[in-house]
Amino acid sequence: MQITVVPVGKIDAVELEPVLGRVAKAIRGPVELRGSIPVPAGIQDPERRQFRASTLMNALRSRLPQLSPGRLIGAEGDGGQASAARDSAVIFVTDVDMYTANSDGVFAAFNRQSRLGVVSVRRLREAFYRRKADQVKQRSRLVREIARAAARLHGTKECQDPKCLLSSTRMVADLDLKDERFCRACSQHLFEGRIRI
Repeated sequence: MQITVVPVGKIDAVELEPVLGRVAKAIRGPVELRGSIPVPAGIQDPERRQFRASTLMNALRSRLPQLSPGRLIGAEGDGGQASAARDSAVIFVTDVDMYTANSDGVFAAFNRQSRLGVVSVRRLREAFYRRKADQVKQRSRLVREIARAAARLHGTKECQDPKCLLSSTRMVADLDLKDERFCRACSQHLFEGRIRI
């Protein structure tokens, strides 16, 4: 499973590195971290003051060819320059609030056909819910959402085990129940190619 992560907007690439180290453990492979790109102008819904996730992904996709290969996180010789992988799924990480046609707000959205995903930290932060900041909890939520998006972009389905990274995430409480790993059945499917009958 190969993924490339691209920080968007005010997301600091240096702050993402420890998160991506944990994601690399969960997906059992290195993560490529590319340079930051700005939030595209003119695509925010002015009435909602949010970004439609699909529109944001499409606008960000057009910027990908301009980015040079990034650094590998979670590999031997951590920090080495990555070679551009053709089969890598790309996950954008942003701080803007997003919505989809089916929801008023989402943590993440992805398109398996284009192998693109976007994860927003906005609703992962305690401040969004008017609670005291908790960096440990917020980072763990981000690890879980990036790992879930990576697995879904590689064709896996949602899991019924609420502790599995592949379980559905509708509320922040769902994220807080999850482990930072896949359940046994999902691990076998993802990493060993076995399917439960």
